[in-house]
Amino acid sequence: VNVLIVGVGGQGVILVSKVLAALAQSRGLEVKQSEVHGMAKRGGTVFSHVRFGPTVWSPTIAQGEADILVALEWAEGMRWLPWLKPDTGIFVCDTKRIVPPFACLNRRPGAPMRYSRETPDEVRAHVAEGYAIDATRMAETLGNDRTANVVLLGALSVALDFSTADWEAVLAEFVPKKTIDVNLRAFREGRAWIERARESGPA
Repeated sequence: VNVLIVGVGGQGVILVSKVLAALAQSRGLEVKQSEVHGMAKRGGTVFSHVRFGPTVWSPTIAQGEADILVALEWAEGMRWLPWLKPDTGIFVCDTKRIVPPFACLNRRPGAPMRYSRETPDEVRAHVAEGYAIDATRMAETLGNDRTANVVLLGALSVALDFSTADWEAVLAEFVPKKTIDVNLRAFREGRAWIERARESGPA
């Protein structure tokens, strides 16, 4: 199984990938993980490849081979869409948009920004299964906007064959003890949102 998690620095991409990798490993699967976060602290791109199964040779996912693409930021999701399997891939993306400084080179009022303009409806038309989730708003409602990545982890969990109890046990090992409760609630919110969305069709 190939899972690609992408976003920008400070969003918690690495936490999502580490929880997934640890969970797969705890179930006796072979896991390979590869990540890049060189400019993370300056708001740069962060991405992590997680591959698991009975035998895994390479740590990186080839273009067009990701079973699931989880994006913590909209433009990064658009950037990595070519890595998703065209016929069966699942795309889960936060609608949050972090516009980088280079997108605002023209300072005149009303000037267009060099930033992704795709709408959720346009993206859904080009993926097998796609979900645009306002994970940041959901996290803010829980009282901790830093748990948006865990909302997305909960959404991701629905697509993988691990029990909810196992997900939550591993998650609790990776977050600070004082935030376990809010992170578990964020995980459950994301999972419930996707379950509702799947009943009514991708959203």
